[in-house]
Amino acid sequence: MYFYMSKNILFSFFVIFFFSCQKEDSSQIINQNPEENCTIAISEKINGGSILQFNSVHEVYQPNIYMHKKTGANWLAMSEIIRLKTDDFVNMNRPYEFRIPEYLELLNRVIPVVLNNNGIDYILLKPLTDFSYSTVEFWGDFYVETEEEWLEIENTYFELFDEVAKLSLEYPQIKMLSIGNELREFTKRRPQFFKGLILHLRENYPNIQLTYAANWDEYEGITFWEDLDFIGVNSYFPLVNKETPTVEEIKDAFQPIKNNLEDFSCFYNKPILFSEYGFRSIDFAAWKAWELEPFSVSNVNHEAQNNGYEGFYQTFWGEPWVAGGFFWEWEISFTEHVGGHNNGWQVSGKPAQEIIKKYYTKNVD
Repeated sequence: MYFYMSKNILFSFFVIFFFSCQKEDSSQIINQNPEENCTIAISEKINGGSILQFNSVHEVYQPNIYMHKKTGANWLAMSEIIRLKTDDFVNMNRPYEFRIPEYLELLNRVIPVVLNNNGIDYILLKPLTDFSYSTVEFWGDFYVETEEEWLEIENTYFELFDEVAKLSLEYPQIKMLSIGNELREFTKRRPQFFKGLILHLRENYPNIQLTYAANWDEYEGITFWEDLDFIGVNSYFPLVNKETPTVEEIKDAFQPIKNNLEDFSCFYNKPILFSEYGFRSIDFAAWKAWELEPFSVSNVNHEAQNNGYEGFYQTFWGEPWVAGGFFWEWEISFTEHVGGHNNGWQVSGKPAQEIIKKYYTKNVD
């Protein structure tokens, strides 16, 4: 196995190696009643939005991304995709290797631009680690067969998140890091690796808070919530199987989900952070999002998106155990008035941005 780590990182990797070789129990799921008196009380919501791609942002032309002005969001989740290199890459040092130098170059180029007169006060770094080049279409289904392969994966994954966390030393506005996103098989099969990674980040970067972004059907199986600051949930629950459900129908569908999340939050005594939430502007936007048609400028249904957001906020935003969250998603634009006529996730230029702004600025003077 090839290593090019500092002594400090190498030592920490040894700790992770030790944890990874322990017997792992992936069956732990909450099955106890929460304490009657839940003490979680978030005084200030995290009013955040997500941006997926930053490739168009550079030093020469520094756009105002308009997200704060249009929605009131003052937190930004930088959710750039980082992919594993494949066999067609030259100069690979290891069988599995993330494109870490390129990713760091992008972040160092973009973060100063984002913080320059854009109304963004705080940043969540949420790398979307993409393993889907292999035999799976969804990175949450990715796993490898042998211990040697797992250690190679963990090696490059550890290096990536150590380097990303290190950026918080240079940019104090980086207040939070997500240690993974929707990695169901990875987290289930290798929980001790993630516990070791958390331990390393706590010891070396105590200035940032930590979460993990679990898919809506994954969060109950995560076994390391007690080591994190927030229980991160990507809220894409299938709710109502109708073209345009009403706000009340969406709220009714959310109610059992809300009850379960509150119990879960109280059990761990950790607030729920909606690491992603949102609805497409399309028919059946509140149902099974993964089954919807590809993005286009046809079948646009703003009412379905609006009702989804309104139902979400009315259900969750007044709860003290909800830390806030990051809507999915905002599209970078180089002019203030752009976008809107598509059936994708973007709220940019759509009526939904006014609903977000209503809740994000409700308690702002």
